[in-house]
Amino acid sequence: MTGTQPLPIIKRSIDFDSLVSAGEKLVGMILRARSNNQWRIEDLQNGWTKQKDVDSDPPEELESVLNLLRIPHDIRPAYMNQDKPFIDSNGNRDTPATGGYYHNLMIPFGHAIIANANFSPKYKAPGKSLPPIHHWSDVVWLSWAAEAGNGAKNLRYIFHSNIITQSTRDLLEYIRGAKPDDLNLPWPGVAYDPVATKEGKAILATSHGQRVAYLLADHSDVLGRKVPVANVFTVSSEEMDDGNDGMDGGSDSNNDSDDGSFLYYYILWELRDATGADTPTQGALL
Repeated sequence: MTGTQPLPIIKRSIDFDSLVSAGEKLVGMILRARSNNQWRIEDLQNGWTKQKDVDSDPPEELESVLNLLRIPHDIRPAYMNQDKPFIDSNGNRDTPATGGYYHNLMIPFGHAIIANANFSPKYKAPGKSLPPIHHWSDVVWLSWAAEAGNGAKNLRYIFHSNIITQSTRDLLEYIRGAKPDDLNLPWPGVAYDPVATKEGKAILATSHGQRVAYLLADHSDVLGRKVPVANVFTVSSEEMDDGNDGMDGGSDSNNDSDDGSFLYYYILWELRDATGADTPTQGALL
């Protein structure tokens, strides 16, 4: 999940070795996967609607990063809502909507996707029937392919913005070993390669990393074999247009930076050719 909420101090123990093991399996899946392109954009008509009248401006806090990466601001919103009854996989009609949604921004000419706010149907309606297409990797890929056309194969960047998933944030704090007064990790942050490092494997095993891994594995016939290198950085609330007025609201004074602003985690997944992955570096993209 992504959204607007300040960083917490780590509150849970981390089973780092288990995450590394899971991440290693995901890397293997990416490198050996056979593509699974079973869906078409028309299939989203079964239960999904594309939200209209969405702001197409880039997130204010990412403008400088987009500029440094030479990603144009020609953004095409793909806000998909699972808000209609659907025919489930067993053929049952008028199955109630789950309320899940995947709100993402496509930048075809910049070869980039910005994941803004993503709550899966399974998360929003636990234990309920799900539409045939319900995974982030499937819905987002169909949206990307529809917007990018023949350029879909050129996807290079996937941003996860304003990460609010507690387990992901706890892991990032664990990896960094940051103290409460040392949370800030401004762009370009640190890059973690899931092939070469344990940290990269563990990050790939988070819910955010799994989504990217399955997108790459299921569409390797279009994208080729790509390794998602996780570039981890923080953004201050002073750089954000809406400050702390996001979907979760609230604040945690323990997350104050020295100037009184709040800090938020971001991950930029850089999709590199599987044969060209690097070891983690400071500011790997610049």
